[in-house]
Amino acid sequence: MFENLIYSFSFVLLALALAFKEKLGIEKEIVYTSILALIQLFILGYILITIFSYGIAVAYLLMMIMIIAASFMVYKKIKIPNKKKLFLNLFITFLGTAIISLLILVFSNVVPYEPQYLIPLMGMVIGNSLNTAHLTLDKIIDEVKSRKDELWGYVALGATDFQATKPFIKSGVNSAIIPQMNRTKTAGIIFIPGAMTGMIIGGADPIYAATIQIVIMWMILSGAVVSGLLICYLSYKDFVKL
Repeated sequence: MFENLIYSFSFVLLALALAFKEKLGIEKEIVYTSILALIQLFILGYILITIFSYGIAVAYLLMMIMIIAASFMVYKKIKIPNKKKLFLNLFITFLGTAIISLLILVFSNVVPYEPQYLIPLMGMVIGNSLNTAHLTLDKIIDEVKSRKDELWGYVALGATDFQATKPFIKSGVNSAIIPQMNRTKTAGIIFIPGAMTGMIIGGADPIYAATIQIVIMWMILSGAVVSGLLICYLSYKDFVKL
């Protein structure tokens, strides 16, 4: 396994050679990022071996850690007046999205109710919700700052804070879910998604692998829409104060 990993490092060496040749100035970042990913994934692998042996309770604990970490990552990047409220709103957004996704997964019986299935799937949901919430907030903040007169015009005409910010919310969410919409549209045509690829390489029946993959893609697309809208519903009053 480790011998194969050494040979696979050729991908990184190729990226380094191209970056150096074109003087992109990102050679150190490529090395740092590649080594960091290697260390983190091996640590995660050993942690998951332990977690799987302890059962579902520890799986839920890991999900909570993921949600807190995701909330903190977006919280650090977004500049908004009420930062403490922002962290709480992000936590509620990611927790709510994870709970909705988990309930649908459990009651549909698509995957077994076991840690080795739930942890990776919830990691996908939370990770994609993080991206969607971040992109949504970024877009809305930029739009509100550049079109502040329009926002205050709505308010002056008697619109509530939610009514005044609704056009910005629509624009922000639509923009944020475009990457996931494109991935979902092109699945099976332009690329074979990761989970399906892994299952097929592992020897699973391609039809079963396709079934699991489409459930994952629907779940992630739904999670993106839910998280984008939820963070806006919780934060719209702060948009007016920008």
